[in-house]
Amino acid sequence: MNKRNQAAILFMRIISDMFMVTIAWVLSYELRFSGLFEISKGIPSSYLYYKMIPFICVIWLAVLSASGFYQRTGHHRSAFMEALDILQSCILATLGFIAFTYIYEEYRYSRLTMLIFVLVHPWLIILGRSVIRKALRYYRRRSPAKRNLIIGSGDSFIHTLSMGDLGDLNRGEFVGVIIVGPESLAQKSREFALSKNFEILEMPDDWPTFFSNARIESVVFALPHKSYDFLDEHMDVIANQVADIKLIPDLMRFTKFAAGVDVINGTPVINIHESPLAGIGSILKRLLDIGGAIAGLVVFGPIMLLLSILVPLSSRGPVFYYQERMGLDGRTFNVIKFRSMPVNAEQSTGAIWASKGDNRSTWLGNFMRKTSLDETPQLFNILIGDMSLVGPRPERPVFVDEFRKTVPGYYLRHKVKAGLTGWAQVNGWRGDTSIQKRIECDLYYIQNWSLWFDIRIIFLTVFKGFINKNAY
Repeated sequence: MNKRNQAAILFMRIISDMFMVTIAWVLSYELRFSGLFEISKGIPSSYLYYKMIPFICVIWLAVLSASGFYQRTGHHRSAFMEALDILQSCILATLGFIAFTYIYEEYRYSRLTMLIFVLVHPWLIILGRSVIRKALRYYRRRSPAKRNLIIGSGDSFIHTLSMGDLGDLNRGEFVGVIIVGPESLAQKSREFALSKNFEILEMPDDWPTFFSNARIESVVFALPHKSYDFLDEHMDVIANQVADIKLIPDLMRFTKFAAGVDVINGTPVINIHESPLAGIGSILKRLLDIGGAIAGLVVFGPIMLLLSILVPLSSRGPVFYYQERMGLDGRTFNVIKFRSMPVNAEQSTGAIWASKGDNRSTWLGNFMRKTSLDETPQLFNILIGDMSLVGPRPERPVFVDEFRKTVPGYYLRHKVKAGLTGWAQVNGWRGDTSIQKRIECDLYYIQNWSLWFDIRIIFLTVFKGFINKNAY
């Protein structure tokens, strides 16, 4: 789907969501004071309620955008998954709205009105999305179908065939595919195309005659890098026969993330490893970090004060231990921890990976490590901005240099800030466990980031992340 169509559909979805939220708020007011429920303090002016509509729209738009909701709805997801996403995002927006009404003390809004609104507005948003979904299907059925041809082989070619929807091509008829590329890639591509019931066409000797007889209107190139000379040889003649030509770059082997495209002075520039955390999402994630760190210091403050007294008693030395770790974009910073080992414990061994049976910890340090309390001073790292509440755990540069040579994709975890907790940690991959599994979790988190995902990981950390059999 081209950018114009994507922008138009995104605009439709945003307008629908804001319209439905507005209708839900108006409907909640009208139902509350319609006479169906007891009214003890009189009917307030509708103006007191209707003037909240701009604030409601801003809050919902900000939260839905920051949670990654509009990015995900650009993908082809089932109606059920979209509805589940709407319910989750609306919970976040509702919490933000309730907080706003307490700050905005000009008028105390009816709790029953708020309850009706909370119950009604997600379903109206789902209804609006359903109408858009059906309208788009109707439009695509009514639009004239194109006859399309795909030329290529390799990973990009297979990915193109497996997408099931190529934007404007999804309304068309696939004439078939032409396999172009080295035999090592061609055979695999041929088998995949046949498994998807695509007709495999022979390379024509005469392109004008071929296009004239087949009545092809659109061509998609999904070529491996080794076959880009095919474009030099055939592009001019193909371009003279077909008005609609698309080129899918061979990037699958270079990146685990969705590549981004910028246009600089008219020149397209592809970002191979574009960070998914950008714009308003990064701002709201930072606000969550600050609020969460302050809340954490309030909750753990008494425990941290007690540990500050006990650490020097457990072994002579300072309360805190500062260790160099690697974070966002490979920049290093000093992580703050409660000291759990005697001073100079690594003087003879150097930097070594903590493992089961490690007896270097003090009696208090052993307890702090098993309960993760030694990590609580990192709340200050979060406030400073070196870390986030949620993200891949930061590692020491000496281990980063080792792992990046042996673990594929290891360095990609530095596309986001390091976290106090993460998806790997709540899934039990911490301590002396599989680095590969940990990286898989970290990359999954980065690829699927949303504000809601962060909140989910924080809650999971509370219930199962502090104490773990692999923490030592």
